[in-house]
Amino acid sequence: MELKSWIEKNNQELYDIVKGIIKNEDDVPDLYQCVMEQILTKPEKFNKVPDDQKVFYFIKILKNNYYSKTSPYYYKMKKDISRYSPLEESSLETIVDTLYDDELPSLDWVKGQLDTLDWFSRDLFLLYIELETITKVSQQTTIPLNSVSRYIKKIKDILKTRWDYERKNLDI
Repeated sequence: MELKSWIEKNNQELYDIVKGIIKNEDDVPDLYQCVMEQILTKPEKFNKVPDDQKVFYFIKILKNNYYSKTSPYYYKMKKDISRYSPLEESSLETIVDTLYDDELPSLDWVKGQLDTLDWFSRDLFLLYIELETITKVSQQTTIPLNSVSRYIKKIKDILKTRWDYERKNLDI
């Protein structure tokens, strides 16, 4: 059976399987979409599986994605920023004090702004705050030093622009 028609025929059953296997209902749509994306991007692998075994193959991909910390699903959706130490006011001041003239933004404000950035920028800046130097970030992530420097400068510029804009609007 062709992949597209098999998915259309079994779509609800597959979705129900995802709901039955994982406990957190909030993860169901994202996990289902991620597994389907993997299947659809490599249809030749899935088509080699006999029709009566495709559901089991789907379950295998599903469980691998949900329980593995190296799976595409984990990297896209579950990678937790809690591996970084919590932001502290002192480290925040060290990082951003050169950007602001008089009043520093609060830690909550910075956290809120970082959450609006993409995961890469957020995680990189949190790592920078934790390690306190661009060199250490480069060594730990294996991202070239010049690239880390550019990324951090860009993030600092975004934070400064947003802070200046908010302060300007509050003063009016």
